[in-house]
Amino acid sequence: MRNPIVILHGWSDNSSSFKALAHFLQDTFGTAVQPLYLADWLSMHDDISYADLAEAMQKAWLALGLPTMPQSVDIIVHSTGALVTRHWFTRYYSASRNPVKRFVQLAPANFGSPLAHKGRSFYGRAMKGWNQPGFQTGATILTGLELAAEYTRSLAQQDLFAAESWYGAGRMLATVLIGDTGYTGISAIANEAGSDGTVRISGANLNSSYLTLALDERQQLIPGSLQWQQSKGAIAFSVLAKENHSTIVFKGRNAPHNPLTQVFIRQALEVTDRDFQADSQQRFGWQKQLDAVNPPANWLVDQRSQVLCRLTDQHGLGVRDYFLEMYRTAGADSRFEETLYRHFLRDVHAHSRDPANRAFYFDLDVLGRLRQDPKFQQLYLSFSAQPHFKPPRQPVGFHAVAANAAAGLMIPVTELDRAFHPQQTLLLDVQLQRVVADSVFSISRA
Repeated sequence: MRNPIVILHGWSDNSSSFKALAHFLQDTFGTAVQPLYLADWLSMHDDISYADLAEAMQKAWLALGLPTMPQSVDIIVHSTGALVTRHWFTRYYSASRNPVKRFVQLAPANFGSPLAHKGRSFYGRAMKGWNQPGFQTGATILTGLELAAEYTRSLAQQDLFAAESWYGAGRMLATVLIGDTGYTGISAIANEAGSDGTVRISGANLNSSYLTLALDERQQLIPGSLQWQQSKGAIAFSVLAKENHSTIVFKGRNAPHNPLTQVFIRQALEVTDRDFQADSQQRFGWQKQLDAVNPPANWLVDQRSQVLCRLTDQHGLGVRDYFLEMYRTAGADSRFEETLYRHFLRDVHAHSRDPANRAFYFDLDVLGRLRQDPKFQQLYLSFSAQPHFKPPRQPVGFHAVAANAAAGLMIPVTELDRAFHPQQTLLLDVQLQRVVADSVFSISRA
């Protein structure tokens, strides 16, 4: 007998939207799909937090008598439901004693959504009801769902970059599926290249990396501070052509637009540990099967990458006002740099409550063309942070990199794919030395 299946919706939704998906599973698996559960959670109340939802999910889980033995339940989630579920199992269980076996994520907002900071204003009201008295949009949930939120960064540290792997053979078997097509009609206002209309492809993919480094007061890399981490465990990922954020879960009258969607959902609920065992090249069978049927070349035409950067000083305090500088050589290189800023860097979003956290969105097709230039041997990333240290007028702050100098993080061209991986997210933690002039505090003999 197969595991029970739980279906969990996303923000501003409810379980009734997933009856079509439930019927598909029942038609596909017959009596083997029983029991099947449709979960509901309150997503539109401003004071409800992810911690509240995790606690409520655990209470409801136990009250219903759902099994808690390791690998005893399969879960399908949509959008923000992925964050709720990850918060729940990392809070109440361990990697080796997690009740989830197959974790099927449809258009998950694992690293946020570019719509979250709009949900409290125009988009939330336009799409969810203009002029409704007391209308709420789930402000606390949306703050954590916003691009570059500390919440999604912290959650990734709990499962993707934890000491013990949560994913892969012998643990949780995760499959992430997302569409590549935006909305039509009035909802097209939400569309963004490299997204499904609501979630960026790179922000859905759980496969990710983490880079930490420290720069001295002249923005030279402090020896020994550079550390790269790759997300732990085997996690399957595929992009489905023609699907948007709604059609991929059969919402309303929208049937999936891609016949592979139903095939992959069914197969993701049938995978076994053997399908996630890596070969000598660190490739595993389920991912190779997905790629064989739906080759990456088909969905990497519009290549994007997301970098979520947190800039702090040596005291751990966030630097709230800064600019990311990019260049390939010291000195003037205006035409090349113009291409970097106007075409390679497509979008910057500072988190509304903590602007030390920023999301940078990059067009890798542009980077590919730039790499054809033999003069392009490395890319420098440095920071122009406020306040600028200029004593005595400004006795505390940060040094800027001189126009004829090179500093910050130097990435060789051969390492660019590591930093800007197609359809993935890089979490970047940078510590920048804040300078304090001697004039700020003095002691003299009486």
